[in-house]
Amino acid sequence: MAQIYRQSFGNASSGAYRIRREDLKNITGRPVLHQTIIEDVADWLVEQGLVLIDRDDYFIVTPPAMLDGIRKVPNDVLEPFHHPVEFGDPGEGTGRQYSLESAKRVP
Repeated sequence: MAQIYRQSFGNASSGAYRIRREDLKNITGRPVLHQTIIEDVADWLVEQGLVLIDRDDYFIVTPPAMLDGIRKVPNDVLEPFHHPVEFGDPGEGTGRQYSLESAKRVP
């Protein structure tokens, strides 16, 4: 898969590409793509300086630097979605609550 990254196709001399799940299955020679196989491929690609992104029907192989330009969500946008985390016996319903933002106990 790293060799495919370096090959010329699709109007580019090399670079990120997408590959159908069926094609990855054929490359691995497996009748079924189990999650462990996908994880092994992803781990190997990381060693090659690439990342594997699972998009259900296909995979994307890309260098991590291509993902660096994706916008980061600022705290003020995340704030309305924060929920306290409860610790304690899940059957009790009276566990201690902690705020994700401040990691302080909420009364």
